Amino acid sequence: MKKIELMRGCFRTGRRIIFCLMLGFSAVAAKSEPIFNYAEYKLSSAVTIPTEETGKKDAVGASSGLKLSFRDADVRSYVTLPKTEFEAIKNASSFSEKLDLLQDVRYGAGIFLFKTTVPTTIKIGHNTYAKSVSKLKNPSPSSIANPLSKSFAFSTGTGASLPTLTSSVQPLSCSVSVKNDEKIFPILFAAEGFFNEDKESVVSVSAQFKISRSVFIQSALSCGRFFIENNSTILAKNNAEFDADFFYSGLAELCFHSPFFKINFFSGIQESPYEVNPFWFKIDGRTSFNIFLLNFSYFAIPTTKNSPNVAPLIGGSSSICRTVEQASINPQVIFLFDDKNASALRLGFSALENWKVTATNIPVQLNTAKLRAGASYESRFFAVNLDWTHANILRDGEPPTKSSTPEEYQSVSLSGSYSGTCARFSVSGNYAHYPPVTDSAAKKETTSADFKAAFPKLNLVTQTGIELTFKDGERYAGNFSVGASYIFKRKYIRAAMKAEVMIPF
Repeated sequence: MKKIELMRGCFRTGRRIIFCLMLGFSAVAAKSEPIFNYAEYKLSSAVTIPTEETGKKDAVGASSGLKLSFRDADVRSYVTLPKTEFEAIKNASSFSEKLDLLQDVRYGAGIFLFKTTVPTTIKIGHNTYAKSVSKLKNPSPSSIANPLSKSFAFSTGTGASLPTLTSSVQPLSCSVSVKNDEKIFPILFAAEGFFNEDKESVVSVSAQFKISRSVFIQSALSCGRFFIENNSTILAKNNAEFDADFFYSGLAELCFHSPFFKINFFSGIQESPYEVNPFWFKIDGRTSFNIFLLNFSYFAIPTTKNSPNVAPLIGGSSSICRTVEQASINPQVIFLFDDKNASALRLGFSALENWKVTATNIPVQLNTAKLRAGASYESRFFAVNLDWTHANILRDGEPPTKSSTPEEYQSVSLSGSYSGTCARFSVSGNYAHYPPVTDSAAKKETTSADFKAAFPKLNLVTQTGIELTFKDGERYAGNFSVGASYIFKRKYIRAAMKAEVMIPF
């Protein structure tokens, strides 16, 4: 009997110890992972004070918003006052009339679930989408052709992001993203999708298999349903009108990445209001050996000849993809110096050739070229960049109108920066020359300069810039700007304030 009572007493004591340990563990977990992270308020404003010569009036624009960050959720709300003249604000007598001036109201909320097993994210609000969605909406390749390009990413899915202070208003939507933990299963699977109030939707699935730590293969399939409108007067003038309706588009993406060779392949098909459903593909590649690096890219719409000349492809955003073929090559040489400042010198050259259909009553394909060369020197504290560009070089084709003639220009830009422990400084300048198309056309030149100073310990950034445009040697337009931003950070409260004054002259 005494043994039984002793056992019961030990059991009760053991339960108390376990209960106390659980409480202690919960207290430690709660302490290490608080439910509430921080509240962040942001304000950005820009005041325009033009001189009398410009004939413009004083105006102000601003954006403001609040973000609440929790352990398993993120809530945001933003509102914008578009560039509004002071006179209009003064004439709004009542408080409700002043509120009517506010536009671009954006809000959103994100919930993060099952982080350690099957990470799931749900986002509701005025979300923006990128990655695969951008290619479904408009597959037109970029024509930037950076001669010193460093990144070579392969990013798939919806790219859903909650609204930000500077984002535009998007339709209300709900997105869901689910993926597995690669520690549990060697192949990383992901499924994403969204639908919005306009009844548009996208579904994307992807899989990544790691062959080794630095070698992997990844693929993705995406399908979208978009409402495509006939919002181009050029289509009507070319007898290519159609009734607005929902159309489907598909996208396949595949990549192989290793330290010495990387290849990204994209291929898509777009349901069309015409007889032919246009097909497109794009290949991006990178190879490196020792100090040599080579980037190359090729994009084409093979169905161009069978589609209306004015509309080779109409993407999910209702915009016409006018680039029907584009090729680029970008060799670079990188020198790494064995010094205490970890210095590096990068030299690069890029050549891009583009075939594009004009948005004119009689569509014509124009073949243009763009050449860029750059050099950069970077160290632990200093960085200097030099860039030369010769763009919109007409190689083939006759522009049907003056406005459709590519505006050829040459530009040179130089920038430098210093990063110290107490302060960071950067300065940049740009000069562009536009050769006159005809003997009677005006000679155009633009000059701009910018200076920025940041003080990390004070959480302060200041910026000053000036831009001038000359035609036939005389000043045609000018703009001077000065601004400052301040970041306030505490444990649970954050704030970012930015103000800028612009003086057109």
